[in-house]
Amino acid sequence: MNRLSIITRPLVRSGHHPLRSCIPVPARFMSNTPRLGSLFGGITKNENETAAQEVAEPSDEDEKPKKVMTPQNDPDLIAYYEKKAKGKAVRVDKFVHPLKVALYNKNVEQNGFFKNHQVLEHEGKKYKLSLTPTEIDILEPSIYLQSYRIKSSMKKATIVNRMVRKFNVNLAINQLHFNPKKMATELEKLLKRGLEEAKLLNLKGNELYIDQLWTGSDGKWRKRLDIKGRGRHGILHHRYVHVKCILKTKQTLDRLDWEKNQKELHSKPRTILINDPLNFKVRGWYKW
Repeated sequence: MNRLSIITRPLVRSGHHPLRSCIPVPARFMSNTPRLGSLFGGITKNENETAAQEVAEPSDEDEKPKKVMTPQNDPDLIAYYEKKAKGKAVRVDKFVHPLKVALYNKNVEQNGFFKNHQVLEHEGKKYKLSLTPTEIDILEPSIYLQSYRIKSSMKKATIVNRMVRKFNVNLAINQLHFNPKKMATELEKLLKRGLEEAKLLNLKGNELYIDQLWTGSDGKWRKRLDIKGRGRHGILHHRYVHVKCILKTKQTLDRLDWEKNQKELHSKPRTILINDPLNFKVRGWYKW
């Protein structure tokens, strides 16, 4: 016997099959379940199987969705921010007396808009209400808007602002929508935000107009070098601006028209000649 015969010799003898010597195993011993695999499966209970069934069965508590607490539905957080906002809010009674506020509301209720220097009756007494322009601006309904930080210049923003100043808000949005300038898009977003705030204040959006509109520097302009030839350089300024706006209602327009008519009615008639008495001074020269 050489080495080659040892390597190539089969491990199983010919004529002898390995399956013939296998002893059959009962089916209950081949089962994967713990009860069938045990000799005393019919008598004893498997505690692990019972616990697994209890875990698998869903309970009523699991079916109910758990309430997730978020900043939008947290009552304590909402109450805290409301209290904080009321503390920072500008109150009217700090600038205008409550009696003037009550008389102003009664004046608007009677006339549809505010008429200055009118006599009103309140709690059995008569008052003549005369408000300054600052007090009228405080009491009249208005919306103050401020844009975010915009990468532009005040010169570019002013060109667009002049186009829509004193316009109706809906008309201004239509004009800005078809304007190719970048600032027109930013101003359009600002006015649309004003219409959303008007709904919260129960104001009619189609009666709003742009009373004041201006722009200003937003600060913290960035600078960088502008490299030039022959060792020279300049400074590039990256400008940032903001846009602010005040929207007012039809009440203001009606009041301004009424004040204009009253001014014309109370003005003196225009005279071409000098309104002097007949015994005028004798002058030493001709006037014709």
